[in-house]
Amino acid sequence: MTRPAPRRADTIARLLDEYRSFADLLSSLQPAAWNRATRCSRWQICDVAGHVVGQAVDTVNGAIGTRTPDEQAAALRHLPSSALARDLSDAAGKMAVIADTIDDSGWERSSALTQFTIGQGMHALLADTFIHADDIRAALGHPPVAGPALYAGIDFVLGVLSRDKAAVADPDVAPLLHLPPESIAAVTGSDPHEFLLAATGRRDPASLGLPPCINIFRP
Repeated sequence: MTRPAPRRADTIARLLDEYRSFADLLSSLQPAAWNRATRCSRWQICDVAGHVVGQAVDTVNGAIGTRTPDEQAAALRHLPSSALARDLSDAAGKMAVIADTIDDSGWERSSALTQFTIGQGMHALLADTFIHADDIRAALGHPPVAGPALYAGIDFVLGVLSRDKAAVADPDVAPLLHLPPESIAAVTGSDPHEFLLAATGRRDPASLGLPPCINIFRP
């Protein structure tokens, strides 16, 4: 049994909020920070930004899935952060218009990314934008940000794991798959932010007492 689908109105509102927050983060960057290394393998801050903006642009243009994250990053990394902030704000405005046309039945339909429904795809965009903003903040030495988007990210990875045979079969992971994301700390003893890092390949799961299959990006 897979995890329930994310709620349409909440997911869309939080995605648009995350796009606005990410655009504000880009606008605040100094030129000297643009080529700073991040915890994403081989990516600098400009690559992380290029991927997030490229992904949003591809989505609103109906081209999601036609470029890899590396291709999105390579295509936009040369632009200044102010230009990418404007492009993301523009894409967010178009996303809001598109989102208004999606009803509950459309939310459950298959997306261009065959592993996701439309709703799961929007949820993926929300989680990806939040965690990449966290990548940039970490590279700058800034503290993580808590709030609804953090728990939306945890909810997303639990949804992915609930469709993963190895995770479902693991006795340490299976009990987590239908928990409210806000319960992760109480059940695992892990800080929610650290749990999300481990679940997205940014921290060794073993350091939190979790098995390797908790990482949704594992080979």
